[in-house]
Amino acid sequence: MEKEYNKNLLKRLTTAVALTVPIILIIFVQNFWVFFLTLTLICSFGYYEWIKNKFRHPILWGFNLIFGYFWLWIIVIVGAFSLNILNDMNNLISPSIYLLFLIIIFNTAIFDTFAYIAGSNIGKTPITPNISPNKTWEGLFGGLMANIFYAIIICNFFDLSYWLAPIFIFGGLLAFIGDLIISFHKREKSLKDTGSILPGHGGILDRLDSHLVATPITILITLFAI
Repeated sequence: MEKEYNKNLLKRLTTAVALTVPIILIIFVQNFWVFFLTLTLICSFGYYEWIKNKFRHPILWGFNLIFGYFWLWIIVIVGAFSLNILNDMNNLISPSIYLLFLIIIFNTAIFDTFAYIAGSNIGKTPITPNISPNKTWEGLFGGLMANIFYAIIICNFFDLSYWLAPIFIFGGLLAFIGDLIISFHKREKSLKDTGSILPGHGGILDRLDSHLVATPITILITLFAI
């Protein structure tokens, strides 16, 4: 069991690094249209998996969640700053909107990683046994604690308000809800993963799930806090 856990964790970390490198490059290029096309492509793959797996309500739930909420709000927020639509506000925020997006993405990824590690090692109390029995209170607590430490590091590095800590905790909770939404659909279809394109992570929708609910709201609240 321990060998299988370590193998799966290594595979997940390797895939995560492979995904992180191009995301970092895209963020630091700071070209809105490159960002726009990349996010659109990722969301399209995610929505394709929703359709392919025949998850319920592909328009009302799937399209609206992925494109009507996640894609739209991120494009509006990032576009408003990067295209100087909100030029006065753009001069007030530090880090840049692209780097802020990356910081929020990492907050969710850190929650996912440490929730998985804590849940796999000490998790004993399921939160929603009928939907996702592997999600435990111990895992949730581990993920949220990691969010707190991450927020403290970011606040000190960028000299930001410590109000970021509760915002990042809230982001972790939203990430858990997003993960739970996709887990509900997978369990309904008796699926382990939404696809197999990402070793150790499953499909694009498996990797996108935690970000779907968390990212737009967390970015928006963070903009007011900094």
